[in-house]
Amino acid sequence: MCSIGGKAYRGDRDALEDEKRYKKSSSIQVDDIEVETNSRARSSSSRTQVDAQTRRKMSLGGESEHFKDSRLISDIEDASNSQSEHATTMNGFFTVLSLCHTVLAATNNETGNIEYKAQSPDEAALVQAAADVGYVFLGKDKEILSLSTPHSTSAEKYELLDILEFTSARKRMSVVLRKVDAGNDDLLMLTKGADNVIFERLRSGEEDLKADTESHLSEFANSGLRTLTLAFRTIPGEFFWGVLSYLNSLIISS
Repeated sequence: MCSIGGKAYRGDRDALEDEKRYKKSSSIQVDDIEVETNSRARSSSSRTQVDAQTRRKMSLGGESEHFKDSRLISDIEDASNSQSEHATTMNGFFTVLSLCHTVLAATNNETGNIEYKAQSPDEAALVQAAADVGYVFLGKDKEILSLSTPHSTSAEKYELLDILEFTSARKRMSVVLRKVDAGNDDLLMLTKGADNVIFERLRSGEEDLKADTESHLSEFANSGLRTLTLAFRTIPGEFFWGVLSYLNSLIISS
């Protein structure tokens, strides 16, 4: 489930039921595989290590639940031809999901599909959720991130300038990007983290929107879901580079 600009998307009921049935059948197959590999592992410690690695790869790169919501898809299609505030918010939401992470993308040589690998299965799942609705993270080449969106005719390119890692103290992760060929020096900061940490850093005003979002977060949590809050901001290029130049001058003078 997700809440974007005060509007909640809870998923199509039929699609959710299909996912539950698929997950149930998949879990039976995985259990069978584990029983077989465990029986073989008794005769070889090296094979046990291989089996553990295989199960880890399955958990990170295998099939997972896919979020489906027809209202969301319709709104994304409408946003492609709109300059409304909700369209901007929706684009920002999925840009954060698809680019604020340390996930690696690889193309499966057999299927041609993009698969996401991450130390945390949660991170890979979030990137996959964005891909499911058309915001497809294509991969990283040195410091350039590539992203395909529902309203772009070609892949968008972003230069990764910095990663502010998640820590127990910060309770959030952020990345600073510069869109390649944007025609300006503006930067984009994307962040995700605990709701209390993100909320206290939001701009003042829009109390109704904050209240709606908090209500949706409580609903999601009461449904047994873990919650995560996303935010983004454009940093004017002249401001950023002016501050950087000032800091450099202090370093040189000292």
